Amino acid sequence: MNLVYGEILELFPEGELLMGKVRIGGALKKVSLDLLIAPSPGDTVLMCEGIALSKVEQSISMETAHVSGHTR
Repeated sequence: MNLVYGEILELFPEGELLMGKVRIGGALKKVSLDLLIAPSPGDTVLMCEGIALSKVEQSISMETAHVSGHTR
């Protein structure tokens, strides 16, 4: 399981799902945002396998350089 932090850049619907374009380091990835309450551009999220699991405070994500042994 790979857990990574990313920043939401854009929100868009895909069928009945809420999706987002998320920046992870220098890469952009399409991620499901359906598990989040009121996501918005600029939010930092914790993700696993293309699904945003939770929003995190910016100070927490900056203090934690890695999760599961992977750097951001």
